[in-house]
Amino acid sequence: MAGGPPELSPQEIADAVGGTLSWGEGARALDHLASVERLSRGYPEAGSAVVVVPSEQELAPLAGAPVLPGLLVLGAVAGLEGPLAALPTVRVGEPRLALARLSALLDARPRPFTGEVSATAHVHPAASLGSGVSLEAGSYVGPGASIGDGSYVGPGASVGANAVIGAGCVLHANVTVYDGVTLGARVVLHAGAVIGADGFGYAASPAGAVKIRQLGGVTLADDVEIGANTAVDRGTLDDTVVGARTKIDNLCQVGHNVIIGSDCLVAGMTGIAGSARVGDGVIIGGAVAVSDHVTIGSGARIAGRSGVTKDVPPGETWAGFPARPHRQYARSLYLLERLEDVWRAVKRMERG
Repeated sequence: MAGGPPELSPQEIADAVGGTLSWGEGARALDHLASVERLSRGYPEAGSAVVVVPSEQELAPLAGAPVLPGLLVLGAVAGLEGPLAALPTVRVGEPRLALARLSALLDARPRPFTGEVSATAHVHPAASLGSGVSLEAGSYVGPGASIGDGSYVGPGASVGANAVIGAGCVLHANVTVYDGVTLGARVVLHAGAVIGADGFGYAASPAGAVKIRQLGGVTLADDVEIGANTAVDRGTLDDTVVGARTKIDNLCQVGHNVIIGSDCLVAGMTGIAGSARVGDGVIIGGAVAVSDHVTIGSGARIAGRSGVTKDVPPGETWAGFPARPHRQYARSLYLLERLEDVWRAVKRMERG
């Protein structure tokens, strides 16, 4: 399958996802499985698709599919009946993690790395390039900048003066990395991301707002991923910091002096105002607004479209605007729905 996903045996797939392979009753031994498919996308041909089934709810539509897949990766599924019972299966404890590993294993998208420097890329003589660095057309590397081994800088992307790009990083098209920014290893910046623009800091004066110079930088630790058109502003004096393995979605804003811990997930259109602190392992839903100087404790969860205006204790789940503990928020919604009943009761009392 030139240019396509690799052909893998069921045992190779089981080994890759850390699962246990079982052959169904009467199942034929398959030489390979060529692709990964989700339930909702159908199956291109019998015996070729791998389907991840997290729970019993996702099993019912699969049983009635006109074409059965070649292999099932099962999470919390008790047993199989009918035609499904004849399929080979791989049992896993974390089906979503298995899907992640499968998607990497069978990813047939073209790899951008060429190890070549385009004739139209501009590299300052004082810049340093590691081995196997790829620079696409129209990219720019400023004076004193350093790019680690095997990193990729896409078309139109810019790496500012004295910026440090670690090994194996990917800067997609039109990414802007300002001066004094530091990226760890294997950082991924999607198209249009801006790392290190000035923070929004001004002092009032009789003549109007006076800009506070943003003298810090930005540090993104190893394996951070920043979504398309997301901005991470530089610090006023010290660096804005994003911890290892944290993933930030598209169209987010991270203000100056923010510190985000490791292993966090920040969904799209979230704004984190200046000097906020986010602990390790925090999950923030889409379109959340986090006020400046607020601290979100490690392991906390923030529901989408919430407004965080005060500190969130570690491990708690908050929701609403202003955000509050989820149980309290849910109760407020319940009581709000009862207001009409209360109003009618008050009117009856007045008439009586």
